Amino acid sequence: MEKLILMLLATVANVISSPLITLQELQNQQQNKAKFCSSLLHFNKYYYSPGESIAINGYPADMSVHWQTGNIYYTLINNEMKMNLQVLHSSGDFETIKVVGLGQSSTVDNLNDIVYLATDNGVYKYNDDGTTERYAALNEDVMYLTVSHDGSVMYIATWPQNRVHKITNEGQKQETFSPIPNGHGLTTDTRDNIFFIATKTSYVLKNDQTVPIKIKGLPNERMTGVFVSRSDEVFAMDDNSNLYTIDVENDSANLLGSFNVTDVNTFAMDAADNVLIGVKGRILKFNAYDRNPCEETYDS
Repeated sequence: MEKLILMLLATVANVISSPLITLQELQNQQQNKAKFCSSLLHFNKYYYSPGESIAINGYPADMSVHWQTGNIYYTLINNEMKMNLQVLHSSGDFETIKVVGLGQSSTVDNLNDIVYLATDNGVYKYNDDGTTERYAALNEDVMYLTVSHDGSVMYIATWPQNRVHKITNEGQKQETFSPIPNGHGLTTDTRDNIFFIATKTSYVLKNDQTVPIKIKGLPNERMTGVFVSRSDEVFAMDDNSNLYTIDVENDSANLLGSFNVTDVNTFAMDAADNVLIGVKGRILKFNAYDRNPCEETYDS
């Protein structure tokens, strides 16, 4: 019996001397949790925490996201102001999209899972295998493009006048779109309202209307773009990472909060409403939580 007790005491001593987690590791975990919780931002019905910081060589612009794959498409502008189209795969791998001529921007038709590329030699489709095929506006210098909710209508802005054209019939018919005589940064929401910037001011052309309306509540000259989330909400962001929601019915924008990032060049949201912010040399990700992850009752 005495021998058995000695063996048990030895076993307990061994466990105590070799704990599963050291005191230092526990302190580190507590410090990391405290740092995480203190960094949380709360607005727009979400709690946001800083996530990945992805290094790139230049300035990202005109980001868009393919909901199904999680791939991020953007225009990369280097220090010499030369640009090319890039895709950041969900695996973390980068790929340069090869096109005939100069790739200038892209957009994703998430309903039909089609990626379109704007180039100085027209519009291309980007295929899953990395190849491209000509689609429309042959020989046009296309700077920006967007598609209607069902993908049947495309709008393009051409250089140098920023003149907007409407393309239908599977890319076969092109006509000048007179309601927007000039504009860039084109975006279309699920109700086929068109958002654009002209003379550094943000406008909306409502579906079936012919006169664009200035969006009240957005600063001039500082906007980085408009983005439509997977939940069909329309957002805008300025260069100080202030996030706005756009109320189309009232032609106005409301400030929601800020991510405290300066010199923002572009932004987007993925399928889970995580926010992606492009700055010089980086794409920053802010993870979105619909409940406070630091509350003990939060079920992860």
